[in-house]
Amino acid sequence: MKARFLWLDMRATFSERKTWLAAGMLAYAALAMPVIAAKPPEHVLSALKGWFSTSDPSILFLFIWTDLAMNKSITVIGVVLAGGLLIREKETGQLAVLLSKPMSPSAYFLARTLSACAVMGVLYLGAHLATALLVSRTLPGFRPGLFFASMTVHLFSAFFCVCFSALMSVLIQKRALAALVSLLVLSLLVGLAFIGFYNPAWSGLAAFNPITQGSSMLGHVDDPGPAHMVAPIAVLLGMNAAVLALGALRARQLEV
Repeated sequence: MKARFLWLDMRATFSERKTWLAAGMLAYAALAMPVIAAKPPEHVLSALKGWFSTSDPSILFLFIWTDLAMNKSITVIGVVLAGGLLIREKETGQLAVLLSKPMSPSAYFLARTLSACAVMGVLYLGAHLATALLVSRTLPGFRPGLFFASMTVHLFSAFFCVCFSALMSVLIQKRALAALVSLLVLSLLVGLAFIGFYNPAWSGLAAFNPITQGSSMLGHVDDPGPAHMVAPIAVLLGMNAAVLALGALRARQLEV
């Protein structure tokens, strides 16, 4: 039953306007970023050359795509997909009816959150596939292996944005305030994501930032390997599991 519920919730989410808005954001990024990467602002180009000690257009594009496009997009889309989780049902009186079914509040929270993660995953993968097709024709030296390796790790940061937004929703239980807090915290994490790159003394502390973990492949562009993917994915899985567990615990205490 839970698998069936998960599938139906995903289908319902794909039909909502907020999902089409999220898809539009990613489509715009897929179309705009190759143009921006072709002629990046001089100060951005100078900073990137200083950080990566290279002018390889493929690496410069990967940084611009990851930071300017995807980090910002997953922050907003995570809040859009999960920022009001369980709040709307509670406000309309539907939550009591839904929980009268053979599904506990914790299971309902987990199913809805995992459904939102699945929707995020489909949108995210679609954006990367479209971008890879566009960039492979316009960017000299494009490295699809590195691009998709970075995508795989960063996807789990996208899941974190969804899980964190869902947690804030059940903790705060006010739609606008929960969305605002989620957006502020996630934006702060995005803003600090690369602090370890330009200040190595902060790299230890930055390891606790899920956005930093998701962007970690940028630190291994010269020698990417499976180990550089497995470690941050494992860390992100642990972070996501902890956030989901907290959310499920709080959902169990909700009054309907």
